[in-house]
Order: sequence, then C-alpha cells, then structure tokens
Amino acid sequence: METPLRSSVDTVVADTSRAFGTFVGLLWLCVLVGIVATRAVDTASVQFVGPVELLWAATFVVAALGTTWLEGGGYERLGADPDGGPTFAWLVVLFVPLAFLPLWLASTRLLGEPTVPNIPFVLFATLLSGWLAFYGGLERLDLESDDFTRVFGYVVALGVPIAGAAWLFDDGTVVSDPVAAALAIVVQAAACWLGVVRRGR
Repeated sequence: METPLRSSVDTVVADTSRAFGTFVGLLWLCVLVGIVATRAVDTASVQFVGPVELLWAATFVVAALGTTWLEGGGYERLGADPDGGPTFAWLVVLFVPLAFLPLWLASTRLLGEPTVPNIPFVLFATLLSGWLAFYGGLERLDLESDDFTRVFGYVVALGVPIAGAAWLFDDGTVVSDPVAAALAIVVQAAACWLGVVRRGR
C-alpha cells in the first residue's frame, strides 16, 4: 500500500520533471527567437551595446517566467496538455532533428540557410514537436520515441551510401544543390515509410 509520504514524493518529482521539461522547451524557443533577432539586428547594421551575458540572463528570465505562467494554469488557457513539457523538450532537441536530418539538409541546400542554425528547419521542428507533445499528435499518429529512433536508423542506412558515393565520385558538377536536396527528400520519405508506415502494417 502506498504511504502518504511516498505519494507526496512522487507528486513532487512528477511536478518538478514537468516544470523542468517546460523550462527546457521555452529556453529553446527563447534561444531561437534570440538568433532570429540577432540576424535582424545584423542585417539592419545595428550594434548591441552591452555584455553578451546580459542577453543570456534575459533569456533565462523569460523562460523561467513563461514556465511559471504555464505551470500556473497557462496550459489550460491554451488548451494544451500540461504534461507535454518533458515530451516536447525531448522531441524538439533530439528526436525530431535526428529523424528529419535529410529535410534539414534539403532546406540548407535549397534556401541557402546557414547549416547551423537553420531557422526554417528549427521552426518546423519546433511547431511539429509542439503539436505532437501538447495537442495529442503522438496519440493521433500512434507514434512513440522508438519510431523516431527507427527513422533515424533508416536515414543513416540510406543516406550514408549516397553521401559517400557523392563525396568519392562527384566533382560538384553532377550533385548540385537542387539534386542534393531532391536526394535528401527521397531519403527522408523512404526512411519515414520504412520506419513508421511499414511498421504499422
């Protein structure tokens, strides 16, 4: 029989884990917004006056305040799952970027985005992870963390031979940016089909 003390400890651990996951997810969003703002400032030739540490401190403060608001009823106001914070953090930082690595490569080649960070891809990963974690996307698609790992495995198995062949035999004239992007999209589609769609059959 579970004692009241054990029940209280479990509740505290669960609440702390949920709040930490929410904080990590919000910190990720704040960093993304900061990168976009930095690019805009650089484009406008405006120089930030002040220590870089101040920007990082502001990022942590905003993430902490956002976490407090969400944990204090913000999830309910947004119609989101209050237990989705840890899941979102894992998805946006690890599982989605790895599983959709070819899509990141394709957007880098087609849009001319810097390799790191690739803002369109990061935005895609953030929105997808948010829907999956907070609005029932994982349940609707019947997905688990193992599915993302499996897709990444197929990405490596399919993509490494192609990348190796291009590196060994191409001088840059055959595998142009559009061709590389098309190959990456094909690898992505095949990996998703093998890792998720075929698994469900």
